[in-house]
Amino acid sequence: MIVGASTTAYEAAEKEFDALLSDVEGDPLALYQLALYLRDLRLYRLSIAAAARLIDAARIDTMQAPGAIARLRYPAYYRDLVLPAAAEHNLDPLLVFALIRQESLFEGFATSYAAAQGLMQIIPDTGQWIALQLGWRDYQNSDVYRPYVNVAFGTYYLRYVMDSLDGLPYAALAGYNGGPGNAAQWLSISGPDLDLFVQTIGFDETRTYVRRIYEQYNVYRALYGVS
Repeated sequence: MIVGASTTAYEAAEKEFDALLSDVEGDPLALYQLALYLRDLRLYRLSIAAAARLIDAARIDTMQAPGAIARLRYPAYYRDLVLPAAAEHNLDPLLVFALIRQESLFEGFATSYAAAQGLMQIIPDTGQWIALQLGWRDYQNSDVYRPYVNVAFGTYYLRYVMDSLDGLPYAALAGYNGGPGNAAQWLSISGPDLDLFVQTIGFDETRTYVRRIYEQYNVYRALYGVS
């Protein structure tokens, strides 16, 4: 769903984009140019989709693709916001990029069916709570669609959840998605072992969420200079 635009118009645009992708699917150069063009328009989700189609059509793994193309599929947009926020909260920025990619594909106006909003998909009640903790004056729910607000709130909350879960990033991701209380319960059963913790997660969605972000995190680490 897109805030400020009709769902019908958005769905029509989606169909046009899918048709365009199909038209150029057999043309690697056209797919690459389309990914760049959409990136420059700040249509990041669609740019990622075009880059993914290009790599998948070549039947290669992302890490086998040229670095410039692989980074179109796994981009680091909003660096000016993510890097200082991650540093402030002692978070690995590559983990934050992986989380944003999973949550919204870098689409600032993304809204889930559960009403989670913006880049880091913050639900209204959580956004209100974070605003109180940060002393954010005149806060309104729509503020989380502003990337600078969303990244500030999302990184604060991720750090808060992580601190409540022995500083373990994977437990924090589970808490970010499935609730800190649930993550604490799973951690008490599994202990600090990552594989056992993932197996202990009681929600299929959260288990998949943690696995996917860690998969993407590993790609980010490889693409952006961390072995």
